[in-house]
Amino acid sequence: MFRLPKTSLRVPQSQGFRRLYHDTGVYGYRVPKEYKLPDYTETELANRREGGSLLRMVQAYRTYGHRDAHLDPLEITEREVVLALKPERYGMTDKKQVHSLAGILHVSDATDKGAKQEADTETILQHLKASYCGKIAYEFMHLPSASERRWWYHAVESWKKPPLTSGHKKRIHELLMKSETFDQFLAKKFPNVKRYGLEGAESMMVALDRLFELSAKEGVQDIVVGMPHRGRLNLLCDLLEYPHAALFSKMKGKSELPEGTFGSGDVISHLTNNPDLTYDGHSVNVSLLHNPSHLEAVNPVAMGKARAKQTDLLVSAGDNCHLGDRVMCVQIHGDAAFSGQGVVTESLCLSNLPHYSSGGSVHIVVNNQLGYTTPAQNARSSTYCSDIGKMINVPVVHVNGDHPEDVARAMDVVFEYRNRFRKDIILDLMCYRRWGHNELDEPGFTQPTMYNKIRDRTSVPRMYEEKLLSEKTLVPSDIEAVRNAQLQVLNKGLQEAADYTVPSTVHLQGAWKGIVHPVKGHQQVIDTGVAADVLEAIGLASVTPKGIKVHPRLKKYHIDSRLKKLEQKKGLDWATAEALAFGSLLKEGHGVRISGQDVGRGTFSQRHAMFVCQDTENAVIPLNEMGGQQRLLEVANSPLSEFAVMGFEYGMSIETPKNLVIWEAQFGDFFNGAQIILDTFLSSGEEKWLRQSGLVLLLPHGQDGAGPEHSSSRVERFLQMAVSSLDEMTPGTHFKPILEDPTIVNNDSVEEVVFVSGKLYYDLAKEKMAQQLTDRIALIRVEVSYTVSLPRYYLYSLE
Repeated sequence: MFRLPKTSLRVPQSQGFRRLYHDTGVYGYRVPKEYKLPDYTETELANRREGGSLLRMVQAYRTYGHRDAHLDPLEITEREVVLALKPERYGMTDKKQVHSLAGILHVSDATDKGAKQEADTETILQHLKASYCGKIAYEFMHLPSASERRWWYHAVESWKKPPLTSGHKKRIHELLMKSETFDQFLAKKFPNVKRYGLEGAESMMVALDRLFELSAKEGVQDIVVGMPHRGRLNLLCDLLEYPHAALFSKMKGKSELPEGTFGSGDVISHLTNNPDLTYDGHSVNVSLLHNPSHLEAVNPVAMGKARAKQTDLLVSAGDNCHLGDRVMCVQIHGDAAFSGQGVVTESLCLSNLPHYSSGGSVHIVVNNQLGYTTPAQNARSSTYCSDIGKMINVPVVHVNGDHPEDVARAMDVVFEYRNRFRKDIILDLMCYRRWGHNELDEPGFTQPTMYNKIRDRTSVPRMYEEKLLSEKTLVPSDIEAVRNAQLQVLNKGLQEAADYTVPSTVHLQGAWKGIVHPVKGHQQVIDTGVAADVLEAIGLASVTPKGIKVHPRLKKYHIDSRLKKLEQKKGLDWATAEALAFGSLLKEGHGVRISGQDVGRGTFSQRHAMFVCQDTENAVIPLNEMGGQQRLLEVANSPLSEFAVMGFEYGMSIETPKNLVIWEAQFGDFFNGAQIILDTFLSSGEEKWLRQSGLVLLLPHGQDGAGPEHSSSRVERFLQMAVSSLDEMTPGTHFKPILEDPTIVNNDSVEEVVFVSGKLYYDLAKEKMAQQLTDRIALIRVEVSYTVSLPRYYLYSLE
């Protein structure tokens, strides 16, 4: 890799024009380390003033060079004449004129004492074109950080692209050839199966293999991958060690779930695996997540799972572990979905937020230059599909997928940026799709020109094979050996598929070991009570913020009111009961995270888990100051997003059942902004994938007169508004999913039973009393609702 001038490590102190929030000192507030390059020297600044024309031309190549690059493997995109790159515009007409390069252009390693200090115009132009207008192109001039832009100058211009070793080239060839042989084998053996193969985009395998290798060697322990259907089976079987017999068994109609489990299973393009991969003695675990058919919905889930892994490491590793050191999130996208799906924008919004960042995601866009049948001009309003990333100032590396060695080199710089700055970065892998959206589809109906070109093309593996043969890296027997070895593995897997048995260890392992599935009949009642003196101490601690000046209204109406109720041991409201629940869990060694819009204060100004000093705006979470061996409460005030934030919290929750993870809607009715997460992950994830989640949704309501989107009081709302006394939380008590009507004395007198949830109960109870219907109508409160799939699940019976 290239070398750079010495950098200084510092904690970010400002965010440009973005005002810093006041929770910088609370638990869970994490920001990546930041590198700051030294400014130009006085000599370099003087040369930049004197060489203004050269500087402007260099800056033009840095800004617009990508528009003249050779990125489209099909060469059907018309390349414009980029006037900004013409040297005449800058008076650079004398090809032999020698220019000083100090502070302007980096043509060799900046730490090299023999570095070139000057060059003539012709040499400079050749270097700029080679750096910015080849098979790799860059977009980074939109970055607001001067240090990051200067890093890119050095990376692109000083980077001496070393020739790949023979071993590297043979590895690339092996990946490409195995992928192509795999697709062709499936096409022959399973001609009627939609497999969403990788043909035309085989270089994705090169990019991911290189990324996994670099990560392992730099000490990354866990990589969490979210990806769609395209090329998923290739990745699973050729890199992620998914048994071919398991795949073929599934393709023959058998279930991918262990015998005796209750799940329904899913389609082959949603399968997963999580192997430990080893590169030169360095190991990294790669976890490919289950994905639904809803494109890009898995993105925030992957981010949340990566954050959960990173959070656990940060707790145990201390100050020597920074965000992104040991965990990395990788998101693979399709070009149409990346620019079209709103969850992408919502997820990008989370990337650099202190309570949601995991140290930067690597985004790989497998750019087919086509949606299902929709061409780019109808699929987006921007030039590139990757332009969506510019909303959070993400740099982009474009690369021509027909040139796998350039793909490997592009991934080198992608990983180096992410590893140094711990921010998101996009690799735009320009390729094509040899078949239609699936192999049974006819793309020529709508894209005849594109597919006439594709049908006549030599495949990427074959082109690279010819290159290696011409340069004597491989001989024909080497090629046949790779192909035959892959065919032998595939045929062996097909033979074993008939008797393949899914191991029982595919679920409920690791942190989930010991968890069991529900059984028929009544569930065991768990004593959730806590000693009264402990509850009183927690209640006191919850409203005793240390070292800050509290708002006087909070002192009177929140703090003093809670203390009075605790003293009387009755009349405890929802917020107090919630604080007691959080505090008791923390004391028992369970972490708690609550995320959502305004959760620190609460929509109705009821929670106040976070107090803000009226003098300094410093925030304090009193429940984190109880002392002892307690765990900590993370209060994550989220951006104005439901889809991505709920998906993120689902990802947090599937990592471990030992922590309580909560997503709260600003108003209960707003949950439907995340309906896709509810439908495809929360309500069906266990049925499809045997993946359990302990995510708790809080859907508060209660603002009468605010309109139908604020207080519908539908049955899925389960905010219990009051708890009658402290005695209902002491030992011997338990959570009651169903609350009987306390006014009914004789069940035989009941004529009608009404099931209600939330605050609507209190309105109905008041009206029932007013109409003297006490004994005739029973109001049964449903305090928790389950998503069920009968007959495999069983509800509580009412007796």
